Amino acid sequence: MVELAAALSMASAAFNGIKRAVDAGREVEDVAGYFGRFFDAKDQVNEARQLAQNQPVVNKIFQGNSVEAQALEATAAKHKMEQLEKELREYLIWSGQGAFYEDMMQERRRIKQARAAEARRKAENRKFWIDVSTIGLASVFVSGLIISMLVAIL
Repeated sequence: MVELAAALSMASAAFNGIKRAVDAGREVEDVAGYFGRFFDAKDQVNEARQLAQNQPVVNKIFQGNSVEAQALEATAAKHKMEQLEKELREYLIWSGQGAFYEDMMQERRRIKQARAAEARRKAENRKFWIDVSTIGLASVFVSGLIISMLVAIL
Protein backbone atom coordinates (compact mmCIF):
# COMPACT_ATOMS: atom_id res chain seq x y z
CA MET A 1 0.00 0.00 0.00
CA VAL A 2 1.16 3.45 -0.81
CA GLU A 3 2.54 5.31 2.18
CA LEU A 4 0.05 8.09 2.82
CA ALA A 5 2.45 10.18 4.91
CA ALA A 6 5.00 10.19 2.09
CA ALA A 7 2.36 11.25 -0.44
CA LEU A 8 1.20 14.09 1.82
CA SER A 9 4.77 15.23 2.35
CA MET A 10 5.36 15.25 -1.40
CA ALA A 11 2.18 17.30 -1.95
CA SER A 12 3.19 19.84 0.70
CA ALA A 13 6.66 20.22 -0.79
CA ALA A 14 5.19 20.74 -4.28
CA PHE A 15 2.70 23.30 -2.94
CA ASN A 16 5.49 25.24 -1.24
CA GLY A 17 7.57 25.07 -4.43
CA ILE A 18 4.73 26.55 -6.47
CA LYS A 19 4.25 29.39 -3.97
CA ARG A 20 7.97 30.19 -3.86
CA ALA A 21 8.27 30.23 -7.65
CA VAL A 22 5.21 32.40 -8.21
CA ASP A 23 6.27 34.75 -5.40
CA ALA A 24 9.64 35.05 -7.12
CA GLY A 25 7.90 36.22 -10.29
CA ARG A 26 7.86 33.03 -12.35
CA GLU A 27 4.81 32.21 -14.44
CA VAL A 28 2.64 29.29 -13.38
CA GLU A 29 3.31 27.58 -16.69
CA ASP A 30 7.02 27.52 -15.81
CA VAL A 31 6.45 25.45 -12.67
CA ALA A 32 4.47 22.62 -14.26
CA GLY A 33 6.76 20.07 -12.59
CA TYR A 34 5.56 21.18 -9.15
CA PHE A 35 1.95 20.83 -10.26
CA GLY A 36 2.74 17.37 -11.55
CA ARG A 37 4.23 16.33 -8.22
CA PHE A 38 1.31 17.81 -6.29
CA PHE A 39 -1.31 15.95 -8.30
CA ASP A 40 0.79 12.77 -8.41
CA ALA A 41 0.70 12.81 -4.61
CA LYS A 42 -3.05 13.38 -4.67
CA ASP A 43 -3.45 10.41 -7.00
CA GLN A 44 -1.35 8.27 -4.67
CA VAL A 45 -3.64 9.14 -1.75
CA ASN A 46 -6.69 8.24 -3.85
CA GLU A 47 -5.05 4.99 -4.99
CA ALA A 48 -4.28 4.03 -1.40
CA ARG A 49 -7.89 4.69 -0.46
CA GLN A 50 -9.09 2.50 -3.38
CA LEU A 51 -6.78 -0.33 -2.34
CA ALA A 52 -8.00 -0.08 1.25
CA GLN A 53 -11.60 -0.37 0.07
CA ASN A 54 -10.88 -3.41 -2.14
CA GLN A 55 -8.72 -5.56 0.10
CA PRO A 56 -8.54 -9.31 -0.40
CA VAL A 57 -10.11 -11.52 2.26
CA VAL A 58 -6.66 -12.69 3.42
CA ASN A 59 -5.55 -9.12 4.20
CA LYS A 60 -8.76 -8.38 6.04
CA ILE A 61 -8.22 -11.41 8.26
CA PHE A 62 -4.48 -11.19 8.93
CA GLN A 63 -3.62 -7.50 8.63
CA GLY A 64 -2.43 -5.83 11.83
CA ASN A 65 -4.27 -2.52 11.37
CA SER A 66 -7.81 -2.26 12.60
CA VAL A 67 -10.52 -1.03 10.31
CA GLU A 68 -10.77 2.12 12.40
CA ALA A 69 -7.04 2.83 12.06
CA GLN A 70 -7.17 2.42 8.28
CA ALA A 71 -10.25 4.63 8.05
CA LEU A 72 -8.66 7.31 10.20
CA GLU A 73 -5.45 7.33 8.18
CA ALA A 74 -7.28 7.44 4.83
CA THR A 75 -9.70 10.13 5.99
CA ALA A 76 -6.96 12.32 7.46
CA ALA A 77 -4.97 12.07 4.21
CA LYS A 78 -8.05 12.89 2.14
CA HIS A 79 -8.85 15.99 4.20
CA LYS A 80 -5.24 17.21 4.19
CA MET A 81 -5.10 16.89 0.38
CA GLU A 82 -8.40 18.76 0.05
CA GLN A 83 -7.05 21.53 2.28
CA LEU A 84 -3.83 21.81 0.26
CA GLU A 85 -5.71 21.85 -3.03
CA LYS A 86 -8.07 24.58 -1.73
CA GLU A 87 -5.09 26.67 -0.61
CA LEU A 88 -3.43 26.17 -4.00
CA ARG A 89 -6.58 27.25 -5.84
CA GLU A 90 -7.00 30.33 -3.65
CA TYR A 91 -3.34 31.25 -4.01
CA LEU A 92 -3.44 30.99 -7.79
CA ILE A 93 -6.63 33.03 -8.02
CA TRP A 94 -5.16 35.64 -5.69
CA SER A 95 -1.97 35.82 -7.78
CA GLY A 96 -3.93 36.34 -11.02
CA GLN A 97 -3.52 32.81 -12.35
CA GLY A 98 -7.18 31.74 -11.93
CA ALA A 99 -7.82 31.05 -15.63
CA PHE A 100 -4.81 28.75 -15.80
CA TYR A 101 -6.05 26.88 -12.73
CA GLU A 102 -9.57 26.44 -14.11
CA ASP A 103 -8.28 25.16 -17.47
CA MET A 104 -5.95 22.76 -15.70
CA MET A 105 -8.77 21.46 -13.47
CA GLN A 106 -11.06 20.85 -16.43
CA GLU A 107 -8.41 18.79 -18.22
CA ARG A 108 -7.51 17.05 -14.97
CA ARG A 109 -11.12 15.97 -14.36
CA ARG A 110 -11.29 14.38 -17.79
CA ILE A 111 -8.05 12.44 -17.30
CA LYS A 112 -8.88 11.59 -13.70
CA GLN A 113 -12.17 9.94 -14.61
CA ALA A 114 -10.43 7.62 -17.04
CA ARG A 115 -7.68 6.77 -14.56
CA ALA A 116 -10.10 6.21 -11.67
CA ALA A 117 -12.07 3.69 -13.71
CA GLU A 118 -8.83 1.88 -14.56
CA ALA A 119 -7.59 1.91 -10.95
CA ARG A 120 -10.91 0.55 -9.71
CA ARG A 121 -10.81 -2.21 -12.33
CA LYS A 122 -7.25 -3.16 -11.35
CA ALA A 123 -8.05 -3.21 -7.61
CA GLU A 124 -11.11 -5.38 -8.16
CA ASN A 125 -9.18 -7.69 -10.48
CA ARG A 126 -6.34 -8.03 -7.95
CA LYS A 127 -8.82 -8.79 -5.16
CA PHE A 128 -10.57 -11.40 -7.30
CA TRP A 129 -7.39 -13.31 -8.15
CA ILE A 130 -6.07 -13.27 -4.59
CA ASP A 131 -9.42 -14.52 -3.31
CA VAL A 132 -9.54 -17.25 -5.99
CA SER A 133 -5.99 -18.33 -5.14
CA THR A 134 -6.76 -18.40 -1.41
CA ILE A 135 -9.91 -20.46 -1.91
CA GLY A 136 -8.08 -22.79 -4.30
CA LEU A 137 -5.22 -23.38 -1.88
CA ALA A 138 -7.63 -23.93 1.01
CA SER A 139 -9.61 -26.42 -1.10
CA VAL A 140 -6.46 -28.35 -2.02
CA PHE A 141 -5.38 -28.44 1.63
CA VAL A 142 -8.78 -29.61 2.87
CA SER A 143 -9.02 -32.22 0.09
CA GLY A 144 -5.55 -33.52 0.94
CA LEU A 145 -6.49 -33.68 4.61
CA ILE A 146 -9.68 -35.63 3.86
CA ILE A 147 -7.85 -38.03 1.53
CA SER A 148 -5.12 -38.64 4.08
CA MET A 149 -7.75 -39.34 6.77
CA LEU A 150 -9.57 -41.78 4.46
CA VAL A 151 -6.31 -43.56 3.63
CA ALA A 152 -5.47 -43.81 7.33
CA ILE A 153 -8.90 -45.31 8.13
CA LEU A 154 -8.79 -47.84 5.28
